[in-house]
Amino acid sequence: MISRIVFSVTYDCPISCKYCVTESGPWNGAALDASFMCGVIDEALALGGLASVVFTGGEPLLKMTDVKQTLGYARRHRLWTRIVTNSFWAGSAEVALETLSDLKQAGLCEINLSCDDLHQEHIPMERVRNAFHAAGKLELPALIAHKQVKNGEITPESIARFLGVELTEFKEGEHNPKTNLYSSSLTVPVGHGAKACDADDDIIYPSSESAWSAPCSSILSSIIISPMREVRICCGMIDQRVPELSVGSLDHQTLADIVCQANTDLMANWLALEGPVGIMNFVREKEPQIGFRKQYVNHCHLCNDIFTRDEVRDAVRRHAREKVPAITLQRGLLEALRFKGEPAQSAPS
Repeated sequence: MISRIVFSVTYDCPISCKYCVTESGPWNGAALDASFMCGVIDEALALGGLASVVFTGGEPLLKMTDVKQTLGYARRHRLWTRIVTNSFWAGSAEVALETLSDLKQAGLCEINLSCDDLHQEHIPMERVRNAFHAAGKLELPALIAHKQVKNGEITPESIARFLGVELTEFKEGEHNPKTNLYSSSLTVPVGHGAKACDADDDIIYPSSESAWSAPCSSILSSIIISPMREVRICCGMIDQRVPELSVGSLDHQTLADIVCQANTDLMANWLALEGPVGIMNFVREKEPQIGFRKQYVNHCHLCNDIFTRDEVRDAVRRHAREKVPAITLQRGLLEALRFKGEPAQSAPS
């Protein structure tokens, strides 16, 4: 079942950050309209299990009217909604309050505000503060989304001092306060910044390889709709042009058909059951001359390395059929457990 839809409303953005996974900027490109997004919600509801809708980009609030209309539709179906934004629109406290008031009235349940050294190269922090305090006045749950870079000056502690509040770190799967939250994650070197020869100068690596050796738990429980109406199985920091992670187009197929097709897709099941580390180990076994990095930021970083290198993709293509029996058996066993009512959280939905 699909529990969450992520609408990448547009890849347009007033700014272009160094490690932006969508390589967003002021491109005047494709965008999703309200009629289309509401139709996708209908299709997902018919499949059962839908609980939340997320609007991201690019910068989703460049398409304010369509987002507001879709928020209202989601609210009528009692769905939790979230917007991820860089706060470019919060030029003053008054504008921020008016904007968020309109969005909350439309149906917005939570706002995530990006704030870190990467975004604040382009967006004054005062705009984040305007948006954050407006959310507080409206009792709208707010979370500061922070990316860590080496030698970064903007930290969760400095953000809290600037905002004049105490921030609590968001803990996945635990009871969290409703607001004044932050999440801080390592930056994955993707986008145009990753092409620079000195990309590693900015990147912090984890102390343990457990950060990148796990299966991908979000495969097919969340689906991502691109501005071009493609359905993607990955919500992580992966090059958006990787064809293996797109499972269909809503211009030509129904969501039900795409989800059914994706559930039998070898790559989707392989990533969900063994993660990119399983694919890497398989390639190493079959073609040991192909090298990999000594360390990765997380499993998204490893996945991006696998699917953006022609030699690795070609190796997977040559040998992938050999994995079909093992992946089919693992999937079948997990489905059997789920059918009996036992937990099988690592299986794709």
